[in-house]
Amino acid sequence: MKDSSESGAVRHIDAFEFVRLGRSLEGSAPLARFVRLLDGLPEQDPSAVVRWSAQADRGPLGEPLIRLAVETVLTVQCQRCLGPLAMPIESEVALQLVETEAELDDPDTFDESDLEELDAGQDFEKVLGSRRFDLFEQVEDELILSVPYVPRHDVCPDGGDGPSGDAPEKKPSPFAVLAGLKGSAGDVGK
Repeated sequence: MKDSSESGAVRHIDAFEFVRLGRSLEGSAPLARFVRLLDGLPEQDPSAVVRWSAQADRGPLGEPLIRLAVETVLTVQCQRCLGPLAMPIESEVALQLVETEAELDDPDTFDESDLEELDAGQDFEKVLGSRRFDLFEQVEDELILSVPYVPRHDVCPDGGDGPSGDAPEKKPSPFAVLAGLKGSAGDVGK
């Protein structure tokens, strides 16, 4: 069963019922609604939209999962030239629903029969499921985690030191000066 949510109308779902019924949702919302994501970022394109989809699933051991996909284009600051950089964000995550906070902190336990799945790269992010599961918050969390720590242009528009641009003049290492001081300090006792 597939539902559609325009402008982010569906915010809360009964997470366990969603998985039990094998439902899916998709929707979009203006980027401006994601306040935590935008905190500290440069001004964004006012027409920017976040698109998302959520699909119920089960893990290899029957774990209730919601597969969440998000995409948008963020404006971030290039850490090389300090100019604006349009950064496409596309991310998918498998959220494993747990019923208690104790299960969030419980390390995964497995037996040898589970090793094959572990080796296959099955890794789920545990989240606390509920009857009022905030899907909007999960979308925002995934976007926040997808923003690069040090965003950079491949080649800066001002001809900066991108991989194919000209590197700026190389400055001497401050440690070279210390090495010179160390050598002259050794001459003091002679």
